[in-house]
Amino acid sequence: MDISRAVGITEATSAWQDRCTAFNSTFTTDGLTSISAEYLSAGSIVPVPEVCGPLFAVIDNQVTTPTDLCYVVLNINTTRSSTTRLEFWLPNDWNSRIFATGTGGLSGCVDFPGLNWGTSLGFAAVGTNAGHDGPSAKSFYQAPEVFTDYNWRAIHVEAVVSKAVMAAYYEHSASHSYFNACSVGGRQAFHAAENFPDDFDGIIACAPAVNMVNAFGWFGLAAQPFLTGKPGEMKPADWAVLHKETLRQCDALDGKIDNTIAHPEECNFDPTKLICSKRRPAPDCLNAAQVAGLKTLYSDIRDEKGQLVYPRFVVGAENGGAAQNLMRNTQEFFQYAVYDPTYDGKNFSVRDIEYARQILPNETNTWTGDLTAFKQRGGKLIHVHGTEDSVLPTGISTLQYEMTRQVTGARDIDSWYAMYLVPGLNHCVNTNTVATGPWRFGQYGAIPEPRVASNSSEYNALLAVVDWVEKGIEPKRLVGMTDQGETREVCRYPSQGRWVHDQWVC
Repeated sequence: MDISRAVGITEATSAWQDRCTAFNSTFTTDGLTSISAEYLSAGSIVPVPEVCGPLFAVIDNQVTTPTDLCYVVLNINTTRSSTTRLEFWLPNDWNSRIFATGTGGLSGCVDFPGLNWGTSLGFAAVGTNAGHDGPSAKSFYQAPEVFTDYNWRAIHVEAVVSKAVMAAYYEHSASHSYFNACSVGGRQAFHAAENFPDDFDGIIACAPAVNMVNAFGWFGLAAQPFLTGKPGEMKPADWAVLHKETLRQCDALDGKIDNTIAHPEECNFDPTKLICSKRRPAPDCLNAAQVAGLKTLYSDIRDEKGQLVYPRFVVGAENGGAAQNLMRNTQEFFQYAVYDPTYDGKNFSVRDIEYARQILPNETNTWTGDLTAFKQRGGKLIHVHGTEDSVLPTGISTLQYEMTRQVTGARDIDSWYAMYLVPGLNHCVNTNTVATGPWRFGQYGAIPEPRVASNSSEYNALLAVVDWVEKGIEPKRLVGMTDQGETREVCRYPSQGRWVHDQWVC
């Protein structure tokens, strides 16, 4: 290396280090109670709290910095009784854009893989603990302001403060701001678009937990027949037997047998085929109580008036693991956000959902379909949901899309809203299964490497939404990668992938 160039690089690095250190004493904003700014070189290890690692599929509870950056942590009082934490990765080589992330489940876990993903592409990345630490809902108990932070306020604070941080640290404003999250984070995305349309220019919302109170209620209703000690209790081996049968009945619907049910909405699965008999002896069978429970699981859940509570469990998602733990989600949410810690959920019913909807803030659900203001100010939305989601049924996303068409308007919806139902994708990411579907296309930061086949807007949903916002290039084609390294187009809803003449077509 040329000595003069090496000196220049060293001086530039030193200048960034000085800027980062100075930020501890120069930055201020409303509600700020503490600030920490530390300069990290590329390849530095950032620890992830042990309780948060599994949520984002983090290996060894640590992530590394992909480039030289300033690691900033802010604690901000949102009310007298609530505080949210924001964590920023501010790269030296900044593309003038913000990449904001949300949370998942009941958690207050910063999306560290998302911070890594964003800064690897030149964004300044920010994450939040949504007002509490760890994956539990215990902090919500008798703490409505903490629940409000989790519900929506932490994301709005993240959006507002991140713009102030960029202007102060880089000495010029961000050109655009983007948001990417999954599950409850996907619901946070829709809430932001509905209620704070100026917060983000582009959004990627994955497997959104919209209609959230009903979602947590659905877990409990669907789980009732399978609870421990009941005749219909399902053990892991039973779920495996079930999954094998769903594939036998429905794998070929897309024209190819590949261990993936790409079109679960077309599958009229008949669980009675699994009842133990002379022709189907144990252990490759299920008892009558289990089959009766499955009929409930694979049916839309309705209230006493016949109104839809939540769409049916996804046929083909039985092997994802979450189906075996549905009640845990319901019990904790209702213990700490609705009732009290003694609530056991054993007699959970639709009436519990109705009560929760009465006492919780209206914005908890995020279920209006009104994104008019976001659309009118030029916002762009990419919406992703896996067809093997074992936590949130794919049907909730099709309902969200169709409701938005009705409320916001169908005429030009393709100009600002694109949805993709992804074959083989479980909830947010795949960790325990090998998928033959094209689920790797940069739609979520927590995707394990490789996240994409290529870093271009055709293969990377994040870059696609950037081009849509900044260049007006509509993402008419996105290409995903399978776990086997094969690439194939991810069809934009309502199109579906079909295996025709030895190739996939939409």
